[in-house]
Formats: sequence, C-alpha cells, structure tokens
Amino acid sequence: MEEFAALCRAETDLATRLVALLEQEQQWLIQRQENKLEALADEKSAVLDQLAQQSALRGKLLVGLGVQDKDTLYIWLADKPEACQAWLALEDMVGRAQGINQLNGGFVSERLTEVEGALTSLRAAAVSTLGYDREGNRPDVVTGRRLLGSA
Repeated sequence: MEEFAALCRAETDLATRLVALLEQEQQWLIQRQENKLEALADEKSAVLDQLAQQSALRGKLLVGLGVQDKDTLYIWLADKPEACQAWLALEDMVGRAQGINQLNGGFVSERLTEVEGALTSLRAAAVSTLGYDREGNRPDVVTGRRLLGSA
C-alpha cells in the first residue's frame, strides 16, 4: 500500500528532524549552554506537533484497513515489502529519538540535582548569617520552594 509507505516516510523525515534537534540539545547540555535550550524547545515542540498529526493520519488509514494493533500490523505488512521497509525505518528512527531523549532527561536531572545542592548550601549560609531571635534561636529562612504541579 503506497499511501501507508508514503505516510511512514513523511513521519520518518519528521522523526529524523527531531533526532537532529535532540542531538543539538544534548550537545548544549553537555557544554552547559542551557541558555540556548529555550529556542530549541520551541522547535522540538513544533516538530512533535507535526509528528502527532502525521501519526494520526497513519492511524486513521490503518483503522480504515482494519488494522487495530501492532500484531495485526505485522501480519498486514507481511506481503508488502515497501510498506514494511518504511514502517521499520520509522520504528528505528522513533526508537533512536526516544533513546536520545531519555539520555537528555538524565542530563537535566543531574543538573537539577547540582542546582538543588547549591541552593541548599546557600540557604545554610544565609541561616548562619541571620543571628538569633529574642529567645536565642536561629530564625527560619523562608525558602519559597514549591514542587512542580503542586500549585
């Protein structure tokens, strides 16, 4: 089925663009150039939106053909070498993007841990310079810390 193969190739092209963006993100994370990441995040978001649209088109086509899950898809692809090749290329590129994204997430988590450690040190230093209250106790430092999603 040529339409399926064409949709997979278009989706693979988008996934390839995403991989390039993720690789750039990784370089900037390694080089500690976090200030460049915001513009890149907007580009990634745009590519991810396009990928979602392309995937929806492919999904709609497959549902129309009676293909409901991955097992049925592989049975359907068995006698369609061009479509099978396009699908495998797409799976490969998406897997590559997921792997790079997971690694980048690890870099971000590591950096957040470093920042939290630095903030803890700064807070401790601030407490030590505040002196004592009337009862001879050290005052609490207001941190203003709030966990993501807690608002």
